[in-house]
Formats: sequence, structure tokens, C-alpha cells
Amino acid sequence: GRLTGRNMASAAISFNNQKKDTIMANQVTCPQLADVLNENECLENRAGMASTVYLGLKSELAAALTATENTYSTPAFATGKGLYKVDCKDDANQVQGSSLGYRKGFELTFNFTIDSVNPAAGKLARAINNRDIFIIVEEKDGTSQIMYDPKIKVKFDSGGIKTDTGAKSDDERSTTFEAKLSSVNYPNLYVTEPTENGWDSLLASKTPGK
Repeated sequence: GRLTGRNMASAAISFNNQKKDTIMANQVTCPQLADVLNENECLENRAGMASTVYLGLKSELAAALTATENTYSTPAFATGKGLYKVDCKDDANQVQGSSLGYRKGFELTFNFTIDSVNPAAGKLARAINNRDIFIIVEEKDGTSQIMYDPKIKVKFDSGGIKTDTGAKSDDERSTTFEAKLSSVNYPNLYVTEPTENGWDSLLASKTPGK
């Protein structure tokens, strides 16, 4: 039908409202600066990580983890699934974060070592080299870091998993792992621990049906 002046004005208002809604929908929240003051750094600042590592398969999660800034939600698993616990060498676990350039995010690197070269360590090495995993490790202050992204895989580059039997009788036998996750939004990623009994409460070996 023919547009009247009133209809044309109404159509113009509707178009402008739609344009405004589109602009608002496309707005982003930029990273914000905040004060980091020495007066708030009054607690112990222990270096190093705990010697226990927890591994999980992303395919066994009940749902993808959700993040609030740099902290992920506690993992929930499908029935009969859970975490896998690895006891590592003392004072060998280390998490590092490094920038990839301006507005390109960060790469996480996690090193851990097992004091053995045996069939069990070899099976673990093959599994995590081939599967889509995530890694959780506790800090010495009780918080936990995670290597996880719902769309990006944790990978072990060429030479990222090494075994060493040693040569002399007093040498150490070890299997070393260097996992990488790139590129993510933060130089360290954290995860909320279970409210009761820590990460051991989510072990696959303790879930019903195992």
C-alpha cells in the first residue's frame, strides 16, 4: 500500500532502533586496568607447583567448562568418567606464560616429570600425545591452574615428551613432558576446585561404575 507521512516516520524510527540495537549488540568489553599494589601482596609468594598433576579428556566432560575472565568452572564429567592422577617428581612442575605479540594472546607451557621409564609411563606418554586432554595442577598456596580451552588443543611439540634411562647406576631415570596451549587470552588460567575433598573427589577410579 501507499506510505503516508505517519507510516514513513514510523518506519524511520523502527530502522533507527534496529540500527541502535545492532550497534549495542556489537559492543565489546575491553580489558580493564586495575591497581596492583605492594600493600596487597602481604602473603607468602611461594614459587613452584605441587607435585601432583590431574589429567582429563575433554570428550569425557559433561559440558564444556565456562570461564569468568581467567578462571574456569569446576569440571563435571559424564557418568563413570573423571580425572586421572599422576604423581610427579618433586620441584619439577612448572607453568609459564608468554605473550605472542600485540593483541595475539598468550601461550602457556607446562613442564612435569615422572621419576620412571617403564611401561606405565610409556602408555601415559602415548595417550596424552594422541588425545585431546586438559591438565590441572595445584599451586603450593592451594589455588589451581589449568591448561584448557574448549576449542584449542593442548599439544606436545616434537621433543615435547622425552624419556631418559640414564647411563650410570647413579643417574636418574625420568620421563619429561612439556605441554603447550596457544593462543589463549591470559598468561595463566585458573580453575575452581571442588568444594569437598579436592581434586581426588573427581578421580575416574572413584566414580560409580568403575
